[in-house]
Amino acid sequence: MTTGAALAGAAAESATLAASGADGASDCAIAEDAEKPRPIASAEPTKRRKIPDSNEFMLIGRQLTVNPPIYDPLSPDQHQHLRADLRRELINRRQSLPDRERRDAELAARLLQVLDALEPKTLGAYCATRGEFDPLPTLTQWAAAHPECTLALPRVTEATKQMEFFVWTPGEPLRPGPYGIAEPTGSVALAPTTLLVPCVGFADVGLRLGYGGGYYDRYLAGREEVYSVGLSYSCCELQQLDMQPHDQLMDLVLTEDGLYGLDAMSLTLVD
Repeated sequence: MTTGAALAGAAAESATLAASGADGASDCAIAEDAEKPRPIASAEPTKRRKIPDSNEFMLIGRQLTVNPPIYDPLSPDQHQHLRADLRRELINRRQSLPDRERRDAELAARLLQVLDALEPKTLGAYCATRGEFDPLPTLTQWAAAHPECTLALPRVTEATKQMEFFVWTPGEPLRPGPYGIAEPTGSVALAPTTLLVPCVGFADVGLRLGYGGGYYDRYLAGREEVYSVGLSYSCCELQQLDMQPHDQLMDLVLTEDGLYGLDAMSLTLVD
C-alpha cells in the first residue's frame, strides 16, 4: 500500500485468516496504587469502523469472523509454540532493520497525518520496548500544536491482568516498571477514545499479533467507542495470521510505507 493524495487499503480481501493469534502484553507495565484514581470523562464522538455492504467479513463487536468461522473454538491453544517462534522472529527482524532513522521518520509523519484526520481529544499511547516504534516524540510534537488533546499511558496490574491508562504530559518523568517497560507516575485515570497499539506483527485486515499476554484484547473487548491504531513496520506484515476467538481487530494499522485495516479503505490522507 502506498500513501498520496488518497490512501486506501483493500484489507477486506484477506479472507484466509485461520485461528490463533495472540494479543500482546507489551507495554507500559505494572504499578499497584493504593487508591483508585478518578477517571476522566471524554466528550470525543464515537468512531466505528466502516465496512462496505459487499464485504464478506462480519464483525461481532471488534471480533472478525466469516461464515462459517475459520477458527476452531475447541482448540484455542493450538500451535502456541509456533506463535512464540513467530514473535521471536519478528522482534529480531525489526530490531535489525536497516535505515531505522528514515523508517521512524516516515512512520512518524504518517502518524501525524492520521492524528490530523482523527482529531482525537483523548489519546492513549505506549512506552516502546524491544525495537517497537516509539510514538512519544511524535506525540510531544502533536500535543504542542493541539493542547486540547489529553495524552495517557498505560499501567498493568499483574494480579488481575488488567490494563489502565493514566494522564501523561510530555516532559513528565516515567518510572521503571516490570518487564523493563516504563510507566507513567500520575494518579489521574483516563479512558482514551483513540488508542495507539504496538504490534509485533499484523495482517492487512487489521488483525494484530502481540506478545501473548492479552492485555490489549481484554482492554478493547466491549469498548466499541475506542478507535484503535496499530503501529508496526512493513517488515512485520504477515500474509497469513491465524485468529483466535478473543482477538480484537485494529481500526487501522500504520507502517512506514502503508495503511492497513478495515478502515484504511475509508480514510484519505493529504500529503
